[in-house]
Amino acid sequence: MSPPLWHPPMELLDHEALIIKGIKRAKLFTFLRLNRLFIFNDEFQEELATIFKDSTVSNSPVAPAQIAKAIILQAYLGISDDEVIEEMSRGSTLAVSSRLSQL
Repeated sequence: MSPPLWHPPMELLDHEALIIKGIKRAKLFTFLRLNRLFIFNDEFQEELATIFKDSTVSNSPVAPAQIAKAIILQAYLGISDDEVIEEMSRGSTLAVSSRLSQL
């Protein structure tokens, strides 16, 4: 099974707009949210997908664009693999950034 393409919603949800207004630091989160469809367009996602081999084992593969986003945030925050997985599973990237911007 090859990895899927990631097609998140383009429009900001109401709660995302509120979070963006409150972010004073960690502007990378806002940038990624507002530009993710341009950064991770279909052409780039297809190129990212070529580095993954097809697999019939395990769960559905995660979209390479989501992995790339996690790696960017991991480097930005200086956190471990486990921590980035934990942060991403807690909620949206913007929700994570709003917690971090309060620090």
